[in-house]
Amino acid sequence: MFRFRMLRHCLLLLGVMAKLIMVTSSSQTAPPQTKPKLRRYLIARHGETNFNKEGREQGTLDTSVLTFDGISQAAALGVYIARRQAGEEKDGSAVGGAAAISAKAPAITRTWCSPMTRCRQTYAAISGCTSSYSRPLPNPTVRLDLREIDLSEWQGRLTREIMEQDSDNWNTFKKNPKMLRLDSGRFAPVLDCWERGLANWNAIRSDARAAGTEKSSSGSKVTDTQHDHPKEGEEDGECDVIFIMCHGGMGQCMLLQSLGIDVDMFRKSRDYAFDNCGCVEIEWADGEKCATRWRRVHPVATEWQSTSSSFVHRR
Repeated sequence: MFRFRMLRHCLLLLGVMAKLIMVTSSSQTAPPQTKPKLRRYLIARHGETNFNKEGREQGTLDTSVLTFDGISQAAALGVYIARRQAGEEKDGSAVGGAAAISAKAPAITRTWCSPMTRCRQTYAAISGCTSSYSRPLPNPTVRLDLREIDLSEWQGRLTREIMEQDSDNWNTFKKNPKMLRLDSGRFAPVLDCWERGLANWNAIRSDARAAGTEKSSSGSKVTDTQHDHPKEGEEDGECDVIFIMCHGGMGQCMLLQSLGIDVDMFRKSRDYAFDNCGCVEIEWADGEKCATRWRRVHPVATEWQSTSSSFVHRR
């Protein structure tokens, strides 16, 4: 009996020791928990075009060009971007106290552009403003899906004519945009634009993550020369800022999507609208469904707003 009890105690002791070894081994080999990388995204609309001035619907029709006012608007946005690239714009962040408020806005590292002439012209004007600085804008990746909402048979027509001659569809566009059907009811412009917006985010965010992974795997460390103070989520490396030149409709879709707001809010609030050369900044962590916060940076800068402040508009 005594031997049996001793054997039993030994087996129990061996079991406890095995569990301790497993826990110790697991704690030593488990990968460290890292915070998702926070990135910034700047979305801008093109400058005023002759179609804007005449009150014509543009959509994907690529015959409009910037007016003199549109060129001036693009130049003004270019001055902001140039100052940002030179480290002369403040971040205005409420995160991190006084040090973060006085920090410099991080410079743009990657750029994307709609293929449409009005966006290419605006981008060229902005890029020209930064060319004399030590950190000019990189060449953009041109993406077809960044084009404007497709308005089918409305494109090129005066808005007032559409309101008179196709009043039922126009009223639908004003009251419940996602229900608009053109091309004899076969095409849904807003839903098409919304789906392209989602595809754009998937491509742009995936590209940013891939570029970051490639940079990390190369073993090169990027020195941050633009910031006096590190911002939330930046850690040791340079903050990745992606600039997106597109359109009013597409820009609004992508802003709403980044905030987790449903397509039902498209064209329902000026809070998310883009004037000519209006630009917003979004802070969005890799892997997260919604952005952390957003603000307007041009032509008038606003305070950062948390995504939760837009909860009333969410689905």
